[in-house]
Amino acid sequence: MDVRLIAFDVYGTLFDVSSLRDHVARALGGSVDPGAFLDTWRLKQIEYSFLVSLMGWFEDFKSITVRALRYTLKLYGLEESSGLIDSLIRGWGELKPYSDTLTVIPRLSERFRLATLTNGSRDAISSLLDKWGLRGYFTDFLSVTDVKIYKPSPKVYRLVERLGFSVSQTLMVSSNPWDVAGAVNAGMRVCYLNRRGLPLEELGLEPEIEVGSLDELYGVLAR
Repeated sequence: MDVRLIAFDVYGTLFDVSSLRDHVARALGGSVDPGAFLDTWRLKQIEYSFLVSLMGWFEDFKSITVRALRYTLKLYGLEESSGLIDSLIRGWGELKPYSDTLTVIPRLSERFRLATLTNGSRDAISSLLDKWGLRGYFTDFLSVTDVKIYKPSPKVYRLVERLGFSVSQTLMVSSNPWDVAGAVNAGMRVCYLNRRGLPLEELGLEPEIEVGSLDELYGVLAR
Protein backbone atom coordinates (compact mmCIF):
# COMPACT_ATOMS: atom_id res chain seq x y z
CA MET A 1 0.00 0.00 0.00
CA ASP A 2 1.23 3.48 -0.87
CA VAL A 3 0.66 4.93 2.58
CA ARG A 4 2.88 7.71 3.90
CA LEU A 5 1.11 8.47 7.17
CA ILE A 6 -1.02 6.37 9.52
CA ALA A 7 -3.43 8.39 11.64
CA PHE A 8 -4.94 6.68 14.68
CA ASP A 9 -8.07 7.35 16.61
CA VAL A 10 -7.28 6.90 20.31
CA TYR A 11 -10.32 6.27 22.51
CA GLY A 12 -11.65 2.80 21.72
CA THR A 13 -8.98 2.16 19.08
CA LEU A 14 -5.62 2.28 20.85
CA PHE A 15 -7.06 2.44 24.38
CA ASP A 16 -9.85 0.33 25.81
CA VAL A 17 -12.68 2.54 27.09
CA SER A 18 -14.17 -0.47 28.88
CA SER A 19 -11.07 -0.53 31.12
CA LEU A 20 -12.69 2.45 32.86
CA ARG A 21 -15.35 0.11 34.28
CA ASP A 22 -13.39 -0.80 37.42
CA HIS A 23 -12.67 2.87 38.10
CA VAL A 24 -16.37 3.66 37.77
CA ALA A 25 -17.24 0.79 40.12
CA ARG A 26 -14.87 2.09 42.79
CA ALA A 27 -16.07 5.68 42.47
CA LEU A 28 -19.77 4.78 42.63
CA GLY A 29 -19.39 2.15 45.33
CA GLY A 30 -21.66 -0.46 43.80
CA SER A 31 -24.72 1.79 43.65
CA VAL A 32 -25.29 1.02 39.95
CA ASP A 33 -24.09 -1.42 37.30
CA PRO A 34 -20.73 0.14 36.31
CA GLY A 35 -20.82 -1.34 32.81
CA ALA A 36 -24.25 0.09 32.05
CA PHE A 37 -23.26 3.43 33.57
CA LEU A 38 -20.11 3.58 31.47
CA ASP A 39 -21.95 2.61 28.28
CA THR A 40 -24.45 5.43 28.84
CA TRP A 41 -21.70 7.93 29.65
CA ARG A 42 -19.72 7.03 26.54
CA LEU A 43 -22.78 7.13 24.29
CA LYS A 44 -23.81 10.54 25.62
CA GLN A 45 -20.22 11.81 25.30
CA ILE A 46 -20.21 11.00 21.58
CA GLU A 47 -23.76 12.29 21.13
CA TYR A 48 -22.85 15.63 22.70
CA SER A 49 -19.83 15.99 20.40
CA PHE A 50 -22.20 15.56 17.45
CA LEU A 51 -24.73 17.99 18.91
CA VAL A 52 -22.35 20.86 19.60
CA SER A 53 -20.83 20.50 16.13
CA LEU A 54 -24.26 20.64 14.48
CA MET A 55 -25.24 23.62 16.64
CA GLY A 56 -22.11 25.50 15.59
CA TRP A 57 -20.30 25.82 18.91
CA PHE A 58 -17.34 24.10 20.50
CA GLU A 59 -16.06 22.98 23.90
CA ASP A 60 -13.03 20.81 24.50
CA PHE A 61 -13.54 17.08 24.95
CA LYS A 62 -13.06 17.19 28.71
CA SER A 63 -15.94 19.67 29.02
CA ILE A 64 -18.11 17.49 26.77
CA THR A 65 -17.21 14.48 28.90
CA VAL A 66 -18.18 16.31 32.10
CA ARG A 67 -21.54 17.30 30.60
CA ALA A 68 -22.15 13.71 29.55
CA LEU A 69 -21.23 12.53 33.04
CA ARG A 70 -23.65 14.95 34.69
CA TYR A 71 -26.43 13.68 32.44
CA THR A 72 -25.58 10.07 33.29
CA LEU A 73 -25.52 10.74 37.03
CA LYS A 74 -28.98 12.30 36.80
CA LEU A 75 -30.27 9.44 34.66
CA TYR A 76 -29.19 6.93 37.31
CA GLY A 77 -30.52 9.03 40.16
CA LEU A 78 -27.10 9.67 41.67
CA GLU A 79 -26.22 12.82 43.57
CA GLU A 80 -23.73 15.04 41.79
CA SER A 81 -20.70 16.37 43.64
CA SER A 82 -17.50 18.02 42.45
CA GLY A 83 -15.45 15.33 44.16
CA LEU A 84 -17.29 12.50 42.42
CA ILE A 85 -17.08 14.20 39.04
CA ASP A 86 -13.37 14.89 39.44
CA SER A 87 -12.76 11.28 40.47
CA LEU A 88 -14.63 9.84 37.51
CA ILE A 89 -13.04 12.22 34.99
CA ARG A 90 -9.55 11.26 36.22
CA GLY A 91 -10.26 7.76 35.00
CA TRP A 92 -9.91 8.88 31.39
CA GLY A 93 -6.25 9.57 32.08
CA GLU A 94 -5.83 6.02 33.37
CA LEU A 95 -7.28 4.08 30.45
CA LYS A 96 -5.44 0.90 29.58
CA PRO A 97 -4.13 0.24 26.08
CA TYR A 98 -5.10 -2.86 24.18
CA SER A 99 -2.30 -5.41 24.33
CA ASP A 100 -1.62 -5.12 20.58
CA THR A 101 -1.24 -1.36 20.96
CA LEU A 102 1.82 -1.96 23.10
CA THR A 103 3.35 -4.54 20.76
CA VAL A 104 2.42 -3.36 17.27
CA ILE A 105 2.70 0.44 17.46
CA PRO A 106 6.50 0.25 17.93
CA ARG A 107 6.76 -2.03 14.88
CA LEU A 108 4.58 0.20 12.74
CA SER A 109 6.64 3.25 13.71
CA GLU A 110 9.69 1.63 12.10
CA ARG A 111 7.94 1.58 8.72
CA PHE A 112 5.53 4.53 8.79
CA ARG A 113 5.08 7.99 10.20
CA LEU A 114 2.40 7.79 12.90
CA ALA A 115 0.00 10.46 14.16
CA THR A 116 -3.01 10.61 16.41
CA LEU A 117 -6.22 12.13 15.04
CA THR A 118 -8.64 12.37 17.90
CA ASN A 119 -11.51 14.15 19.60
CA GLY A 120 -9.34 14.37 22.71
CA SER A 121 -7.12 17.32 23.50
CA ARG A 122 -3.48 17.16 22.48
CA ASP A 123 -2.30 17.38 26.09
CA ALA A 124 -4.63 14.62 27.30
CA ILE A 125 -3.64 12.26 24.51
CA SER A 126 0.08 12.98 24.84
CA SER A 127 -0.12 12.34 28.58
CA LEU A 128 -1.99 9.06 28.11
CA LEU A 129 0.50 7.80 25.54
CA ASP A 130 3.43 8.90 27.69
CA LYS A 131 2.04 6.99 30.68
CA TRP A 132 2.38 3.75 28.69
CA GLY A 133 5.68 4.56 26.98
CA LEU A 134 4.06 5.09 23.58
CA ARG A 135 4.41 8.82 22.99
CA GLY A 136 7.77 8.60 21.27
CA TYR A 137 6.40 6.42 18.49
CA PHE A 138 4.14 9.23 17.28
CA THR A 139 5.54 12.23 15.45
CA ASP A 140 2.32 14.27 15.39
CA PHE A 141 -0.72 14.81 17.60
CA LEU A 142 -3.72 16.15 15.71
CA SER A 143 -6.82 17.13 17.64
CA VAL A 144 -10.25 18.58 16.92
CA THR A 145 -9.24 21.57 19.04
CA ASP A 146 -7.25 22.73 16.00
CA VAL A 147 -10.42 23.23 13.94
CA LYS A 148 -13.05 23.69 16.71
CA ILE A 149 -15.38 21.01 15.43
CA TYR A 150 -15.69 17.30 16.17
CA LYS A 151 -15.49 14.21 14.05
CA PRO A 152 -16.97 13.22 11.65
CA SER A 153 -16.58 16.71 10.12
CA PRO A 154 -14.30 16.54 7.05
CA LYS A 155 -12.35 19.46 8.55
CA VAL A 156 -10.97 17.13 11.21
CA TYR A 157 -9.64 14.52 8.79
CA ARG A 158 -8.10 17.21 6.59
CA LEU A 159 -5.87 18.21 9.48
CA VAL A 160 -3.32 15.78 8.01
CA GLU A 161 -2.77 18.32 5.24
CA ARG A 162 -1.08 20.54 7.82
CA LEU A 163 1.58 17.85 8.06
CA GLY A 164 2.16 17.93 4.30
CA PHE A 165 0.11 14.83 3.47
CA SER A 166 -3.04 14.55 1.41
CA VAL A 167 -5.97 12.57 2.77
CA SER A 168 -5.37 10.00 0.02
CA GLN A 169 -1.81 9.42 1.31
CA THR A 170 -3.09 8.79 4.82
CA LEU A 171 -4.48 5.61 6.32
CA MET A 172 -6.95 6.37 9.09
CA VAL A 173 -7.32 3.59 11.66
CA SER A 174 -10.38 3.59 13.89
CA SER A 175 -12.52 1.14 15.85
CA ASN A 176 -15.55 3.45 15.82
CA PRO A 177 -17.90 2.82 12.86
CA TRP A 178 -19.08 6.45 12.74
CA ASP A 179 -15.43 7.59 12.63
CA VAL A 180 -14.73 5.15 9.81
CA ALA A 181 -17.65 6.61 7.85
CA GLY A 182 -16.39 10.13 8.43
CA ALA A 183 -12.86 9.33 7.29
CA VAL A 184 -14.06 7.56 4.14
CA ASN A 185 -16.34 10.49 3.38
CA ALA A 186 -13.37 12.86 3.70
CA GLY A 187 -11.42 10.89 1.08
CA MET A 188 -9.06 9.02 3.37
CA ARG A 189 -7.88 5.47 3.00
CA VAL A 190 -9.39 3.79 6.01
CA CYS A 191 -8.87 0.71 8.15
CA TYR A 192 -11.78 -0.38 10.29
CA LEU A 193 -10.16 -1.98 13.33
CA ASN A 194 -13.24 -3.94 14.30
CA ARG A 195 -12.43 -4.81 17.91
CA ARG A 196 -16.04 -5.24 19.05
CA GLY A 197 -17.61 -7.07 16.13
CA LEU A 198 -19.84 -4.15 15.18
CA PRO A 199 -21.23 -3.71 11.66
CA LEU A 200 -20.34 -0.69 9.58
CA GLU A 201 -22.73 2.23 9.41
CA GLU A 202 -25.32 1.80 6.64
CA LEU A 203 -24.17 4.83 4.68
CA GLY A 204 -22.45 3.21 1.71
CA LEU A 205 -19.03 4.34 2.99
CA GLU A 206 -16.77 1.29 2.91
CA PRO A 207 -13.24 1.19 4.36
CA GLU A 208 -10.38 -0.17 2.30
CA ILE A 209 -9.37 -2.59 5.06
CA GLU A 210 -11.21 -4.33 7.87
CA VAL A 211 -9.23 -6.22 10.50
CA GLY A 212 -9.80 -7.49 14.01
CA SER A 213 -6.46 -6.50 15.53
CA LEU A 214 -3.38 -4.35 14.98
CA ASP A 215 -1.38 -7.53 14.43
CA GLU A 216 -3.64 -8.32 11.50
CA LEU A 217 -3.25 -4.77 10.17
CA TYR A 218 0.55 -5.05 10.37
CA GLY A 219 0.37 -8.22 8.32
CA VAL A 220 -1.67 -6.46 5.64
CA LEU A 221 0.69 -3.48 5.48
CA ALA A 222 3.81 -5.68 5.44
CA ARG A 223 2.76 -7.56 2.29
